[in-house]
Amino acid sequence: MNWGDFQRYRWLAGLSVAGFTASFSPVLRAQDTEWLRFNGLPQVSMGVDAEGSTEKMKVAGSSSSYDDVSVSPVVGLHTTGSIYHPNLLAFDLSGELGWGWSSTSGSGQATRNESAELLRYLAEFNLLSTKPCNASFFAAQDHTFTDYGTFNTYTVDSTRYGGRMSWTAGDFTLNADLGYRNQTASGLTDSSEITEEYLNFLGTHKRKFGQTTLTLNADTMENALNYGNSFNTTSWAVGISDSETFGQRHQISAGTGLSYSQTEYSGQQIDTFNVSENLTLNHRHNLDSYLLLNYNQSELIQITSTRMQGTAGLRHQLYESLTSSLEAHGTHELDTAVGGNSTYDLFGLALNENYTKRLQSWGRLSLGTGVVVDHQEQNSPGGLQTWFDEPHTIYQVSSPSYQKIFLSHPLVSTIMTVKVGSYILPVSDYQLVPSGELTEVQIVASPSGLTAGLMNPNGSLAVTITYQSQSLGSSAYDTFSYSAQLRVDLWNHIGIYGRLNWQDNNAPPTVLTQTLTDLVGGVDYKRKWFRTGAEYESYDSNFTQYQALRFFQNFDFAYSEASSLGFDFNETFYHYPDNGDQSQYQFTSRYNTRLPMSLTWSLEGGALLQELAGTEQIQGVARTSLSWTRGKLSVRAGYEFNSQSTESGGFTEELVKHRFYTYLRRSF
Repeated sequence: MNWGDFQRYRWLAGLSVAGFTASFSPVLRAQDTEWLRFNGLPQVSMGVDAEGSTEKMKVAGSSSSYDDVSVSPVVGLHTTGSIYHPNLLAFDLSGELGWGWSSTSGSGQATRNESAELLRYLAEFNLLSTKPCNASFFAAQDHTFTDYGTFNTYTVDSTRYGGRMSWTAGDFTLNADLGYRNQTASGLTDSSEITEEYLNFLGTHKRKFGQTTLTLNADTMENALNYGNSFNTTSWAVGISDSETFGQRHQISAGTGLSYSQTEYSGQQIDTFNVSENLTLNHRHNLDSYLLLNYNQSELIQITSTRMQGTAGLRHQLYESLTSSLEAHGTHELDTAVGGNSTYDLFGLALNENYTKRLQSWGRLSLGTGVVVDHQEQNSPGGLQTWFDEPHTIYQVSSPSYQKIFLSHPLVSTIMTVKVGSYILPVSDYQLVPSGELTEVQIVASPSGLTAGLMNPNGSLAVTITYQSQSLGSSAYDTFSYSAQLRVDLWNHIGIYGRLNWQDNNAPPTVLTQTLTDLVGGVDYKRKWFRTGAEYESYDSNFTQYQALRFFQNFDFAYSEASSLGFDFNETFYHYPDNGDQSQYQFTSRYNTRLPMSLTWSLEGGALLQELAGTEQIQGVARTSLSWTRGKLSVRAGYEFNSQSTESGGFTEELVKHRFYTYLRRSF
């Protein structure tokens, strides 16, 4: 069934709920039933919301401004209760409705005064919540502001509704949920709107020593940036997996998975079929073996990529502090395209040792080392090769955890998709930075609101990337790799560490293969409210070269249970022998305190300066808010400042936004 069929027959969900209720209604005592019951009197609130913003833009000497002010008296209502019986249908309803005045003006435009509507609500219904067969439904609309941990504050308006159904019978559990959401996020530099409809199904069968799981996901998404053309994605996937533990000592664990997915976007379609097997055997308390097998086939237009991978290994713990592993692995890839077929084969051995030791009472030593020997054979005609769903964790340059992430293959020509799950990132949300023969992928400093909402707290995204690169011809060669990590912790305060990654090969000079020596050394110090550290990296490859210096300083003070103060500094410097320098300075601060007379005050601020490839960008943010609550009366007021300045060659752009708000509520 395709997504169009799902849309056409989604009325079946309504009939399913009706039959579901009729079949599983509980037998209730007559004295407990009441057709409509409220848990006490509904709580009524009245208040006023006032918001205002000023935006100024200056591009290449030409300036413009935009002002917006709105004031809305608000009436709110919150109630809980049930229909017929609390165990049949319970509800929780809350909402606010405002009708007021809005004034909008801009450069060269007359001031426009008009009425303004404000609507927030959340309605939740729970059907047969105490029964094995139960369901819940919700509908919500909201208007809020969020910063997603970046230097950009977004205004977010969202509408959501959907439902969930669950059935449990013994060892079987079935769960299904479907829903709709529409979300608009507008910030200092961009706006985005996403509309999504989704359906998810999860079925599990649990046994004493195993579990079988069936999943089904369907999703259609429409995304538009800056009120421009929309980007549509439709995807669905089905999968089944089984895990078992068996043997006299339950020493054998096996996991099997099978899945199929299809994604359509921009007139293209990717079909992916995947089979995996995972087997683990515990021979003794200190000896394990494992086997991993994976088969994957992906199709895009007239390109078919087939990949088979296998890994088998032993893990042995000679002492509590020493762990060893020996592994054999292999990969076979076959790409079929109009220009001809290409193959890639790899097989080899890997040996790893990890040692951890307490050094009396004053320190701890951690040491790891690994050696890998691989034989590789590649045979491909000229032209482009397609690499499907290569996994990476990419970072914002402004992230304190930022590290360079290169695509695995050199001479990249085209990025086809960068995905988080089934969501395809807009091309404006990431940037490609060529570095010698390699290509780095970064999240831009100010991504769209949806992408910013998906990011991890450290400014990273786990993505899969499909791309094309130039064919590397035909050859056979051996690759040798060595890695080592060393860390010494002294007196629980000082850490000294180093890492080495080395790679070489015996490929003919005419074949483009990577040689690498990557050295990292650093030191960090922590004591109560203070942490600091410095790190140096020398990356020397025939594909690209750079040297990096990284510093950080963190201060966290807790004056009392009521007050806290923090400062974070990060400085990063990259030097490229043939491509200039890159530098970044970042500062953030935060202060929170509870004041007398039931007042709470918070203050945040930060700045980011980065220089890359002749482009200098400065971002700044400041936020402060004051809250007061006394009995049934509450007041919140705040101010936010966002700015961004960009200079590249003779081009300059300055963006500044001021926003204030005041929210007053009185409950009765």
